[in-house]
Amino acid sequence: MSAFPFLSALIALCLLLPAPYASAQNVVDKIVAQVNGEMITLFELNERVRLYVTQVEKRPFNPADPAVKAMQERVLQSMIEDLLLRHEAKRLKINVSDSELENRIREIREKAGLSDAQFTQQLRLENMTRKEFLENLKKDIIKRQILGYMVQRKVLVSDQEIQEYYDANKGSLRVETGQRVGLIMLAKMDEAKALRQRIASGQITFAEAARKFSIGPGAEQGGDLGKVELKDMAPELRQAVEGLTPGGVSQPVLLDGKPVILTLGADSGPTAAAQPSGPAPLESVRNEIYEKLYRVKLEKQFTEYMDKLRSRSVIKVNL
Repeated sequence: MSAFPFLSALIALCLLLPAPYASAQNVVDKIVAQVNGEMITLFELNERVRLYVTQVEKRPFNPADPAVKAMQERVLQSMIEDLLLRHEAKRLKINVSDSELENRIREIREKAGLSDAQFTQQLRLENMTRKEFLENLKKDIIKRQILGYMVQRKVLVSDQEIQEYYDANKGSLRVETGQRVGLIMLAKMDEAKALRQRIASGQITFAEAARKFSIGPGAEQGGDLGKVELKDMAPELRQAVEGLTPGGVSQPVLLDGKPVILTLGADSGPTAAAQPSGPAPLESVRNEIYEKLYRVKLEKQFTEYMDKLRSRSVIKVNL
């Protein structure tokens, strides 16, 4: 298991991106899809599935598993979408310079706390060369640029839409009760203990640590799980936060075999203001409504954009 979970996760993501070219073994393999003349072979597809199972889900890969067939279909659709976006980038003449790539590599190293030599060694442990990592990182950056320009910038949520949603649903909207809980999940107990010490000593905030290192839920939100009733928490987690003051950090405990550390938010504990009963005021749920409406619109915009790319492409699937 890697000592740097953030970097391992990023490498796993890069491994799941389409390969830059088909090897000789791939060429003679069954073609499961063609996108504007570019082939996806069964070998490539099975490699993506295997990597997803072993690198992301962290479990042994068994080709006879009935779930593999369903996963093949989902992964193939993702590979087709990636090729469509790559072709669109070429049409729009979107590119990433070598200096941009090196700057991104430096950011990744600094975020993982690695020297250049340690970064290279970590790539070797993941059976990946620096050139392969750069090629896949470039594809990921281009993909994000396209989606940001063609999809995300077109998603707007107005104050009127928020008000209309609130008026139609305020009977079911309630101010959250309970205590705000943050969680960081890591791969190894020694990693959890070391990170807990760094947080407790002020070297890094809990939210920063969650975004950089957590492999658990809410990592992108700084480990924030929202407000939780302690009585509804798993016994081991409830015991870990008992006696914690807001902002304190628990000792690591095991959850489903993985070590986790927890914290309570500043709006938790006996000093937290009591929340009124009845429907929540608009301002207290505005962000929640915005996020909900934004996600719906973003998904719709993305689907429409991909449908547009598909409609003007030649796609053949033979899985």
